[in-house]
Amino acid sequence: MIEPPKRFAIVSLGCPKNLVDAEYICEQLFRVGFSMETSPEQADLVIVNTCAFLISSVDESIQTLLRFIQEGKEVVCTGCLVSRYREELREEMPEIRLFAGPGTYANLPEALKKNTRFLPPLFDSVVQRTFVSTGAYAYVKVSEGCSNHCHYCLIPALRGELVSKPPESILKECRDLAEAGVKELILIGQDLGSYGKDLGLSDGLPELLKGTTDIDGITWVRLMYMHPASLRESLVRIIAEHPKICSYIDMPIQHIADKVLKAMGRKGGAEAVHRALTMLKGHDIWIRTTLMVGHPAEDNAAFQALEKFVAQEHIDSLGVFEYSPEPNTVSASLPQIADDVKMLRRDRIMSQQKKNSQTRLKKLIGRKLKVLLEGYHAETDLLLQARSEFQAPDVDGVVIVNKGSAPFGTMAVAEITGCTDYDLVGRIV
Repeated sequence: MIEPPKRFAIVSLGCPKNLVDAEYICEQLFRVGFSMETSPEQADLVIVNTCAFLISSVDESIQTLLRFIQEGKEVVCTGCLVSRYREELREEMPEIRLFAGPGTYANLPEALKKNTRFLPPLFDSVVQRTFVSTGAYAYVKVSEGCSNHCHYCLIPALRGELVSKPPESILKECRDLAEAGVKELILIGQDLGSYGKDLGLSDGLPELLKGTTDIDGITWVRLMYMHPASLRESLVRIIAEHPKICSYIDMPIQHIADKVLKAMGRKGGAEAVHRALTMLKGHDIWIRTTLMVGHPAEDNAAFQALEKFVAQEHIDSLGVFEYSPEPNTVSASLPQIADDVKMLRRDRIMSQQKKNSQTRLKKLIGRKLKVLLEGYHAETDLLLQARSEFQAPDVDGVVIVNKGSAPFGTMAVAEITGCTDYDLVGRIV
């Protein structure tokens, strides 16, 4: 029997939920003696943890796989691409050593040992790990899959229906991460507000949050990916009242026009969005959202309503993406909007949001903020980089530190002295 190679590298594409899976895969391979290379060029085996949420994600995943095949690497394909194109991949990419769908990663070492070629996806569990590749913060996946079935979304097909991780397992994972030096826990799921419904928990997320605040060593707990229809007053209160929980929430609303939200199949429609925003603003919680432009039913009036909504500064920070008609979704069968119109609408929203961001950040000049000092700035070692409680990794701006220092991976206080379009500038005091 041929022994599998012992040096591996992993490339994780897509969202933080995929990154957690990638970290779990690393942990499984460490357990059986594999060593990890940070550079794929130095590895014998390259694992590509793919994303397939959009056609553009599919293209990126396939191109990444092909690049490593052409470089002569042994390649393992994991992730959502395996869920979306099971049979096609096996037929069209015979060079891939192993295809492993979500939910199968505990079986990777054995599959490599036995030269298994395909592990079909399993939608019955949520990974739990202690290995972290992100330094002083860690994403904690509390659930897998989604049962909302929005008309444009493939998540239920790629990841299955909602499956929640038991709260005691989550809290053990959080304690282990804290012992490993993590200062910030970022709870993630496709729809955090639905956490625990499948376990019969009536107030699952607020109760879970209370448990995380008792963990020694944890300074911040952050929430990402909340469906507005799932937001409850009990959750908002605990965010507002507990100092360890960031006064921040990532809540993708997608749109504000009810006709568009109905075409999207978004439960609760515009009423749920307005209700959620009112609850959050009543407690001065920083709101980050995602908007989708160009979805079917977004006529000029609907887009103008969205543009006006953004101009009124209901949202603190946001990202915009153009709707992509994905095969086998309800939305793809509806009359489509031209790509150039989508692009123009996206640019108009982002232009307005840039103005909003400048206005908000200028108001922070002169204030002293608690920050997590992460290390050198991504573009130069002459500056340091930190984040405040209203700045999530990768999706929001940062605090650029141009004076003073503190140990990397620790909390500090920064006096804000200036800002750019999306970043703050400050000094450690």
